[in-house]
This record gives sequence, C-alpha cells and structure tokens, in this order.
Amino acid sequence: MSISVYVLECVVMCAVFGVFVFGMMLVNPVSFVGDYPPEIQAQYYSSQHKEAVKERMTFLTILRKGIAVIAFLFLFAWMAHIAGAKTFADGLLLVYGYMLVLAAFDTCFLDWVLFANIKRVRLPGTEHMDREYHQKWFHVKAMLPMLPVFAVGGGIISLVMTWLW
Repeated sequence: MSISVYVLECVVMCAVFGVFVFGMMLVNPVSFVGDYPPEIQAQYYSSQHKEAVKERMTFLTILRKGIAVIAFLFLFAWMAHIAGAKTFADGLLLVYGYMLVLAAFDTCFLDWVLFANIKRVRLPGTEHMDREYHQKWFHVKAMLPMLPVFAVGGGIISLVMTWLW
C-alpha cells in the first residue's frame, strides 16, 4: 500500500467534499437544516414562521440516494485499489480510514470552524446564535453512531474491491 497515494486521496476527497458542501450552503443555507442543533432549528422555524416538517422519502429521493451510495461504493473501492490494497483486510483498513477522515473533516473543520464562524452560511434568523453554533459536542455525538456503519460499509466496499480487482 502506498501511504503517499492514500494521503493525497484523502486531501483531494476532503477538498471536493468541502467545496461541494460549502457551495450548497452558500447557495441555500437551509439545505442541511436537520443537521443543526435543536436550538438553532427551533429558532430558524420560529423566525421564519414555519413548522418543522419531516420530509417524506419520495421515490425520486430514494433513487438519488441509492445512486449516490452506489457511486461512493465504487469510488471508494477504486480509491483503495489505486492506493495499493490487494486483500480484503487492506481494503477494509483503507476504506474505513477514508470514512473516518471524511467524518473528522466534516466535524472538525466544516462544522466547528467554517459553519460556526461564517455568518453568511447560517440559517436565516439564527445569525446571532454564536454560542449555539459553537456546540462541538453536538457534532461529535452526531458522528459517533456512524462509526459502526462505516465499518459495515467498509466491509461491503472491500468485498467489491477484491471482487473487481
């Protein structure tokens, strides 16, 4: 396995993910309203005179999410192959690492640094809520339950990687 290729892949992956998410937030700060702490969501809905409504999963939403999952499955399998993974264990280690790096980047940089400090991407009506936007523990608690999911996903992706290459 090539550590330099792996590190380069992680840097590019985080940069692309960051540009994608940050771009969506600049265009429409409400894109990820459900990912904010409850106090921020409540203030947003109150200030906008809206009710918090849980969106139903439509066929189109399920289809888009399914396509995204399949695309990431093959992308991560290809990345692990390019980084030199030859066995299931190598692939699992690399893919789980990709997911951990991406989750840490999302939590520690996007959530804690960018979104907490750039008021332009805050939800309308919540621009003044500095303390609530700086709740680091909220974002950690949201990420922790994903660790076993990453392991299962890593296993599936590693099987695909060993099957394809």
